[in-house]
Amino acid sequence: SHDGCEDDGTGYMKPLPGSKYADQRYVFDTFGQRVLDNAWNGFHCCLFAYGQTGAGKSYSMVGYGNNKGIVPISCEEIFTRIASEPDPNNKYEVTVSMIEIYNEAVQDLLISPEDRPKKGLEIRESKALGIYIDGVIKRPVDSYPAIEATIEEATNHRT
Repeated sequence: SHDGCEDDGTGYMKPLPGSKYADQRYVFDTFGQRVLDNAWNGFHCCLFAYGQTGAGKSYSMVGYGNNKGIVPISCEEIFTRIASEPDPNNKYEVTVSMIEIYNEAVQDLLISPEDRPKKGLEIRESKALGIYIDGVIKRPVDSYPAIEATIEEATNHRT
């Protein structure tokens, strides 16, 4: 709910004193930062949003306008960390995949709906890779705007 907040003049919704409103920065600092830190340290991580329609999953994860959610804040932070890497010998590879689970089928949103396998992609497990989606596209990106463009493309392929 957006009760207990106000626009700070830039379009960002900030909490009013004494309210229970959690702004996007608070949500990221509480949940997203730990997930990002663990991923940065080499752990496989997932932040999963689940709940009723209209509960705020998309707002918390993606946000809108100046109210960026966990995903965009995390993506910006990844490239900030890469840019501040002190060791020039360290190399980073950032890829983006975007899937949806619809009618119990895992669909790759970087593939147009007419070109996707009808039964979806298979979720597999391997000792070397852990749990993964067989055949999912992993698109290399070199900036947050490249991630945004990929997400926009994938969002247009949602069913």
